Amino acid sequence: MRKTLLFILLALVVAGAAVTLVRSSSAGKLESVRPVTDEVLLEPPPEGWLHHGRDYSNQRYVPLTQINRETVGHLKVIWKHDTRILFSSGARPESTPVVVDNMLIYTDVNQVLALDARNGNRLWRFSRKPGPAALCCSLVNRGVAVYGDKVFVGTIDGHVLALNRQDGTLAWDRVVAQSSQGYSFTMAPLVADGKVLIGTSGGEFGIRGFLEALDPGDGRRLWRFWIIPSPQEGGWWGKWSPTTTEGDSLPRDIAQEKRDSARYAEAWRHGGGGIYTTPAYDPKLKLLIFGTGNPSPLEDVYPPGDNLYTSSVVAVDISTGKLRWFHQLIPHNIWDFDVATPPVLFDQSREGTTVPAVGQAAKTGWVYILDRRTGAPLLRSDPLMPLENIFPSPTPESLHVRSSPGTRGGANWPPAAYSPQTGLLYVMASYYPMAFIIKTEGKKKRGGTKPIAGMFKKLSSPRHFGTLSAIDVGTGKLAWQDKIQTSLMYGGVLTTAAGLVFLAEPTGYVDALDASTGKSLWRYRVKDSQLGPPVSFEVDGEQRIAVTTPKGVVAFGLK
Repeated sequence: MRKTLLFILLALVVAGAAVTLVRSSSAGKLESVRPVTDEVLLEPPPEGWLHHGRDYSNQRYVPLTQINRETVGHLKVIWKHDTRILFSSGARPESTPVVVDNMLIYTDVNQVLALDARNGNRLWRFSRKPGPAALCCSLVNRGVAVYGDKVFVGTIDGHVLALNRQDGTLAWDRVVAQSSQGYSFTMAPLVADGKVLIGTSGGEFGIRGFLEALDPGDGRRLWRFWIIPSPQEGGWWGKWSPTTTEGDSLPRDIAQEKRDSARYAEAWRHGGGGIYTTPAYDPKLKLLIFGTGNPSPLEDVYPPGDNLYTSSVVAVDISTGKLRWFHQLIPHNIWDFDVATPPVLFDQSREGTTVPAVGQAAKTGWVYILDRRTGAPLLRSDPLMPLENIFPSPTPESLHVRSSPGTRGGANWPPAAYSPQTGLLYVMASYYPMAFIIKTEGKKKRGGTKPIAGMFKKLSSPRHFGTLSAIDVGTGKLAWQDKIQTSLMYGGVLTTAAGLVFLAEPTGYVDALDASTGKSLWRYRVKDSQLGPPVSFEVDGEQRIAVTTPKGVVAFGLK
């Protein structure tokens, strides 16, 4: 997530945490907070949305059927919650709400808000002014995790906070990563096996990315997994692969890279490898599975080697934080093809066998399906959009070569959804062709320069569109695809037991589609142009759909 993206440096004055507690007379007081137990997290109740991906599989599949093909046309706005001036200026709505015991909790960059899920009335608001932080890609926070009587959230300046779910007061505050070194947190934490899991962003700023497990009681570190392995851990050079695992040729001068490796022997200490979105968890295998970001550029070259474990799908043991397996999608990733979308767990049925699998949509424009026991590749899907010169060479001959997906195309951070009914994975992606050009001048970046090499640049007359693709996870084939007139396909997807797919578009539309055919069944235009990932839940026996907006939250229902 570098190069053509806007780099934002926030210089925010550190201030004490401020809590505003509001109870609306029309909402009434919620019942006493019931602790969220390990058992509840393992099997979330149908009416709730307890994890970033609803459950540990990240499927974003809800077992609710009240809103179905026959009734969906009657959906209307039930309530809106407008933060008005409270929402941070410039923030992008990427938060997935969590719904537990009729309380809906979502985030802005600098605050956590709890609403009565029945009517949208605010119950409490926690706000905090962060310290200085370096962000590459807009102001975002993707949400919270809940466990016991606490709410857990990461901050853009490297803190993890625990709030009391009853009233939003601060329970503890831990500095987990130093923002002065380029670290930040944007992902929603995950609670599993009695641990709070969070991964760092900041791969553009010379960090050494990590996933950390914290004690939910006091925030102390239980273990840390470094994305970039040290020389004692085997190093990050890898096998110096001239191709991807799927056989795509990579334009590498491996002989020169090996010569550079002596000069840059310590590059691993600032190797990058952020984690942008929430891991999936397999409780039977005790595996946390997550995607990692790009390696961080050096002063005048890209770091030599395969740059393990960047641009990969990684699995670690939740008890120890030790590596179990990894699958690197792009060795020596010089194109900013981060693995930014949350992985999704499902069982793949193929040729009479059932395999526990993980699906990972990627910025390369494909979905990769792996055996989640070993990381062994099972298949790669049909393209999510037209592909052209996917891995262009940073040579003078590549000057202004047209390339797709480019650094802004493919499947970015928006979460996909999977339906066990249809066997289809629903993935948002962007067709955003760019020019790959030679960068001939250094640019100041944290006291150094960006590498003189290839980089992506916007085309003067681009043709952009988004896609929603339904991928058969048994074959990798496209079952159907919907093209959407937009530049960058941001938002999110959910699917339901009633055979529906809900899509939040960056143009402000919320769509309901037939999960089997892609046929449009309902559409509503929210005035705000950008939307976060949709969720579904039930209150008082009535199913709701909710989505975050630049101003707050909108909830839909049948009555």
